[in-house]
Amino acid sequence: MRVLADITVAAPAAEDETPPRGAPVPTGAEPVLGALLRAWRERALVTQEELAARAGLNVRTVRRLEAGAMSRPRATSLRLLADALGLEAAELATLTRAATGTAIELTVTLRYVEEPGD
Repeated sequence: MRVLADITVAAPAAEDETPPRGAPVPTGAEPVLGALLRAWRERALVTQEELAARAGLNVRTVRRLEAGAMSRPRATSLRLLADALGLEAAELATLTRAATGTAIELTVTLRYVEEPGD
């Protein structure tokens, strides 16, 4: 089985919609980071364990990010994950905006495709 991820990210929200630094992220914004990371990981056809190994991070970090349990990861961790996933500069920028709590409009569609022989 193969996973195809269609990820659509709209332009960043207006500046006045971004919460002040240190303020809690608005309800509903927390899963964006996890959804992005999971979609890009599944697009790369790697498990959480494989991504963690490629990025040189603990698998617990990847799990917590995807689950929304870690809403403000270190910039270094984001860069390592982006490199391990082969993200383009625009995708890294989107991941960074999501990690800092900047409101973004996001649609993620995961399609599971059965290949012959599965």
